[in-house]
Amino acid sequence: MELSIGDLTHDGRGVARDEGGKTVFVTGALPGERVVTRRVKRGRRYDEAVALEVLEASPQRVQPACPHYGQCSGCVLQHLAHPQQLQAKQHVLAENLQRLGGVTPERWLDPLPSQPWGYRRRARLSVRFVAKKGRTLVGFRELNASFVADIQQCPVLDPRLSALLPPLAECIDGLSLRAAIPQVEVSAGDTQVAMLIRHLQPPTVDDEARLRSFAETHSVALYLQSAGPDSVRWFAGAPAGLSYALPDEGVDYDFGPSDFIQVNAGLNQAMVAQAMAQLDPQPGEAILDLFCGLGNFSLPLARRGARVTGVEGSPELVARARANAERQGLSVDF
Repeated sequence: MELSIGDLTHDGRGVARDEGGKTVFVTGALPGERVVTRRVKRGRRYDEAVALEVLEASPQRVQPACPHYGQCSGCVLQHLAHPQQLQAKQHVLAENLQRLGGVTPERWLDPLPSQPWGYRRRARLSVRFVAKKGRTLVGFRELNASFVADIQQCPVLDPRLSALLPPLAECIDGLSLRAAIPQVEVSAGDTQVAMLIRHLQPPTVDDEARLRSFAETHSVALYLQSAGPDSVRWFAGAPAGLSYALPDEGVDYDFGPSDFIQVNAGLNQAMVAQAMAQLDPQPGEAILDLFCGLGNFSLPLARRGARVTGVEGSPELVARARANAERQGLSVDF
């Protein structure tokens, strides 16, 4: 069926209405476009469809840079020019603030500049052995499916992480427990790369040898997780922990392979700098940092002499924040 797209959802789908007035969410379509679609799911309140052909294209439509776009669910807006992606996200945020909170911002700050490619320094990847392909796949889920996308690279990931995708899949494919590995988390610090493999059965001696070889060959700190968060243990490769620095603020942070961090390093530096400029913290001034994590904002505030109280729900991150502050001689109440 042909549809005219009027809006964009928070997850990048076009919004249209069919001839009967029913809402249809269309994957791969942009506002202002007229598209030929195929309905893939019917619901009581709305239907879902995919765009098969663009009859009238938006001037903001661009060619996606990733060869896996459209199959992989890791990205949903690569067909929209980057400046318009930022506008679309701001539009969704404004709608939610009004609809859920009943508030409208008096002023919007300009979006902070950032690199659209090679910025993501942390990701959780799915793993699945596919008998029909005769090999193991490592990547994000397929779009609108539970399968793992067959990807060889990811231009959004830090290049050090993207380069690991093919050899990682090959390594796991040679393990006896390849069908018992549901996920892998990859993380990149300023100078280190780490990998956390979740496994549902113990590795054999041969498995351990293969994993050690992979870690040493690719200079990766390899961690294993057999159960909950408390079961994470370093296994092979460089034992030094991950870290990142905020040079302009004179602070740095140690973090673990499963710790929450801001995934965009460059944007994080700009975000902290903007927060410091907006707050202009003075020595002795009391500042409350909610959801403080490992101290991403707390430490720069304390470095400027503020009396900072950081509040965080994760005991692991609280411990990490305290250690980061104490190591650098900063007084923060976490």
